[in-house]
Amino acid sequence: MRNYTWLIFVLIMGNSIAQEPPKVGGFSPKNMDAVRIWKLTEVLELSEDQVATFLPLVQIHERKLRDIQKEMAALAKEGHTLMTAGEVSQREVDKYIKRYSAKQDEVHQIKHDFLTALPEHLTPKQQLLYLGFETRFRSELREYMKNERHGTGEQKRRTKRP
Repeated sequence: MRNYTWLIFVLIMGNSIAQEPPKVGGFSPKNMDAVRIWKLTEVLELSEDQVATFLPLVQIHERKLRDIQKEMAALAKEGHTLMTAGEVSQREVDKYIKRYSAKQDEVHQIKHDFLTALPEHLTPKQQLLYLGFETRFRSELREYMKNERHGTGEQKRRTKRP
């Protein structure tokens, strides 16, 4: 009986040790935001004062944009519902277009206000770096994810042991 207990214990321990450890980090939106802010700080070479004043403004700006994007998504659902409801009049479509256009104008105004405030917080070089940052970051992230998916990333993928 004692041998069976040891055998079960060894099998359970062996099985638990053989399990692949859970991934740390992952690609959650919260983690991506943290990486993006870290990369932004690194690329712009922000001073401590700039980090304290500029990054909160960036986060507020992005929160405003996300809120409007949610409103636009809800508006798009309304448009789809309107379209699938049956016969649609030009008057209904005109009202929908007017509301959608107003949201687009709101997005442009928020972006304009933020960009015109950049000189208060960043040097001219940092302003230019910021303008191209989002495109470069997304491109690098896309390339990283593609390499990870295909196993050609810089980090070695774990392989299961036979």
